[in-house]
Amino acid sequence: MQKYTFMKKIILGFVLLVFGVFQSCSGFLDENPKSLMPEEEAYKNPTLVYVNAVASVYSSFSNYLYGSTDNVHTLQEFTSDAWILPGRQADWVDGGKWQTLFLHNYGPGLATGKSTWDALYEIIGNCNSSIDNLEKFIEAGGESFLLEYQYEVRAIRAIMYYHLVDLFGRIPLVLSSQIAASDVKQSSRKEVYDFILNELTACLPNLASAKSQNSGLYYGRITKAVCYMAIAKMAVNSPVFSKDNWNDGSLVGGIDKVAPFINEAGKNIMITVDGEARNAWETVIYCQQKIEEEGYSLQADFSANFSKTNDSSVENIWTQPSDGSTYKINDYNPTRTMHSSHANAYGLQGWNGACSTVEQMNVFKYGTDEQDPRMDMTFFYGPVSINGEALPSGLGDGKQLVYNPMDVVVDFPNTADDYTLKMAGARMAKYEIDNTTSSYLNHNNDKVFWRYADALLLAAEAKVRLGQSGDAEVNRVRERVGASLKSNVTLKDILDERMLELSYEGMRRQDQIRFGTYTEPTADRYVGVYHNIATGDYVDDKTGYTTVFPIPTAVLELNKNLTQNHGY
Repeated sequence: MQKYTFMKKIILGFVLLVFGVFQSCSGFLDENPKSLMPEEEAYKNPTLVYVNAVASVYSSFSNYLYGSTDNVHTLQEFTSDAWILPGRQADWVDGGKWQTLFLHNYGPGLATGKSTWDALYEIIGNCNSSIDNLEKFIEAGGESFLLEYQYEVRAIRAIMYYHLVDLFGRIPLVLSSQIAASDVKQSSRKEVYDFILNELTACLPNLASAKSQNSGLYYGRITKAVCYMAIAKMAVNSPVFSKDNWNDGSLVGGIDKVAPFINEAGKNIMITVDGEARNAWETVIYCQQKIEEEGYSLQADFSANFSKTNDSSVENIWTQPSDGSTYKINDYNPTRTMHSSHANAYGLQGWNGACSTVEQMNVFKYGTDEQDPRMDMTFFYGPVSINGEALPSGLGDGKQLVYNPMDVVVDFPNTADDYTLKMAGARMAKYEIDNTTSSYLNHNNDKVFWRYADALLLAAEAKVRLGQSGDAEVNRVRERVGASLKSNVTLKDILDERMLELSYEGMRRQDQIRFGTYTEPTADRYVGVYHNIATGDYVDDKTGYTTVFPIPTAVLELNKNLTQNHGY
């Protein structure tokens, strides 16, 4: 075995992706006399290898997936029909940024798209560097745990590509830290889809059968259950992700129009998992069953999945560890949704921004006798009190702070009174408020990526698309929160149930595209809706080009091998 050395500290940046171009970096193997470690120690100790080759990749997630104002979660939720950052006159206009997202008038200069692209490729660059360096020692006869770690990092990389193929469609598929810029090419969406599935199914048998959501050895890591969930996500979206021409109108027009194409495509797409080929819908059902066999189930208390101690949840399949000391992940979400008077009562900051749409309130049947029980578990709404004490509006008018769910609009005209525009919209309350940490941006709630309720609803959807009943799975989810049971559930029922159960969990846009509603007008956005002058009009997309985001302008300028997605 050749002699190699590496830095003892955690290396956060092995290889960086800058504007779509990888640059080689030798940080993992830099020879620094102050931190030299004999190879026998460095690569025969699973803990040290894990810290330098695996943990460093997880740490590079930072708030790129969830937590900041520009990330995967932002693109999934604030372009959907569920969540909005309205222009409250002088507040939250930001040059039209948020209204542009909501009205689908985004172009290649979209800053949130660029930030998300860069972040995901930075993580992929870190994965590639770890994979390449582990490979050197595997080939030289390294111990078996090196291969196990390599499979884990490959699975991480595949999941990052899952996000990219979903968001951007045609992307560079870069699998080495040594690739030259001139060799970085753009792959078709189908090619990337095939790669992701092949990687996930290859890694699956080599991943640990352990819990990812608790504070044990695999806390926050990719395990078999996480991989099964990733495969289920790929399978349920396979009619979309394997389609190179998403601009032919087959993904627009609503559920009834789009369902025949999606249903039939899924029946004809074959995926081999654990040595057996199944169609896409059968694969989703199989993965849900395997996740249950791995020990996951519905948490008795819905809200416990998002509590300050949610690392003990039996439902959360994959989380990102977060607290105020060891895992400091900046989370702007409570801050940007709460009114300042509300947040101040907890000793936090509140920016009074993000809120539910009217469309989402209609699905929750807000204010009716049939209001879903999860309304109280998901939103702050109505008069706000803490410990029985009413909170003031903060406007010096003597009024109480009252969130009014049905008053929200894309933008408030100058004629709107301060009370109406400041109080409009139900606010996100899913994660338990945590004021126990030193920073208002760091909280002890682990960030939930995937949980078992999602897997159940995916299985219900797959069964309905196969012409079977999805009642049992849907009712398991509804019964847990005390909602009335349903019979003969339809695809519309399942899409609504996914909003009720999974609101603000970073998957609404993806769901809408698969169901054919992403491009449809709603109670909040439609041709002629009032918006800030800095924002373009609502895009009434009749082809489906907005179901992927444009390749960022800066990426195209610096990598001439790439071309723009159709329609931009």
